[in-house]
Amino acid sequence: MRFLFAFLAYFVSVYGHGVMYEPPSRNGGGWFLLGPGCPGGSCLWFNQGATIGCKNCTGNGTVFPAVPDCKNHDEPTIGRFNKTLRTVFTVPEIDWTKYHPWRKPGSAPVENPCGLAGGWYTPGTAGNGGEAPPGVPQGFLGTDVKPLFRETVWRIGETVEVAWGVYANHGGGYSYRLCPHDQEPTEECFKKMQLTLIGDKQWLQWGNGMDVFNRTEIPAVRIDTGTVPEGSQWTRNPIPACAGVEDAISCGAFNTPCQKSQFAPPVKGVFGFGGGACGSSLPGTQCTPEQFEKQSFDFGIVDMLQVPNIPEGKYRLSFRWEAEQTPQVWASCSDVTITKSKEPTKPFQLYEGCELCCGSTKDGGSCANCTACLNDKTGDCKYCWTPLKGYNPSMTPDIYCLGFDRPDGGPTNYVPGDPKEGGASPGCTKCWKNDVCNKMM
Repeated sequence: MRFLFAFLAYFVSVYGHGVMYEPPSRNGGGWFLLGPGCPGGSCLWFNQGATIGCKNCTGNGTVFPAVPDCKNHDEPTIGRFNKTLRTVFTVPEIDWTKYHPWRKPGSAPVENPCGLAGGWYTPGTAGNGGEAPPGVPQGFLGTDVKPLFRETVWRIGETVEVAWGVYANHGGGYSYRLCPHDQEPTEECFKKMQLTLIGDKQWLQWGNGMDVFNRTEIPAVRIDTGTVPEGSQWTRNPIPACAGVEDAISCGAFNTPCQKSQFAPPVKGVFGFGGGACGSSLPGTQCTPEQFEKQSFDFGIVDMLQVPNIPEGKYRLSFRWEAEQTPQVWASCSDVTITKSKEPTKPFQLYEGCELCCGSTKDGGSCANCTACLNDKTGDCKYCWTPLKGYNPSMTPDIYCLGFDRPDGGPTNYVPGDPKEGGASPGCTKCWKNDVCNKMM
């Protein structure tokens, strides 16, 4: 056991990631690069240092074993030997996830219900936090990210689809919640409008999570007892991580081939850590493009919900993923207009937005100050042709505001497996040419 603790102390240095992508989240800035698990870097918004029952997050948090970050913490409602709802079973002689968020769904605190860029206000140490997405200040509040230009419309009483993707698998489970636009987007507001997903089925949707004609039905495991708020419904993450003592923390990260799963996978062979397995900064753990493609999940997790009979208007939709492996809550937010009569939006339409190219750098337009720099790489314009600061693992292209748009000026086409050559850009050339910013602001 002493060897195990030493081993884990060394290998705790990757961060998990996951995000809602249908409806498209604000956090992605209208860019689908690395979708569905991390479109536009949106999987880098979370809350670090979350212990069940504590009043606040701390930015800290011990992964193994779980040590409460406050004195008045809660005890788990998902029991140690619950094989239906538990998702991490490695090291069975120690209940090492006991105080992590999924063990009592909804009871862990969050600093922001739409996530913090990088998980906390300062970059995290190995295993305790992370880095912000490229071009986003560390600790930027998810609730301050501007809405997308595209409107998502839901009609009251109808069935709609929601989906999220896994980039680095931390087990646990999730829920969706609403908060009216005219109210302060606090966690308390979202807890008042927890949504209920329909039935005991969900779907894995393939083709970068976007092919509605390529779905696999799987059983959904849901829980509504022992949750916070009382009676709120939560759904277990259906994708098992890697099993084995050596994967107790990394869950198969560092590009280690995943041989067996923590629990029975819903589809043969569908388990593992995800593309984040290639995201470690440790020497010798980086991936080739082929390895990155093999590790990445090409599917999203789709659920159905019935739009509740609530007042018409604009709402924020919050996705909250409670990790079991780590003391983290992953969060992202979208915007929906709920109506009785307006034509509903068709889901899973690829959105190439211009949000990163418009507005100002203070409101999320990381490349908005580059409009005069298309033919200038000097002075203040040098920023536009230099890789943006933020998390950028070795197996993916560097992110630039300018220089790597498609020939038509749109965002770079890149998927896991493509060679890492040059860089990637969000398509500002096309946005500015079509005067999108002035039309949409």
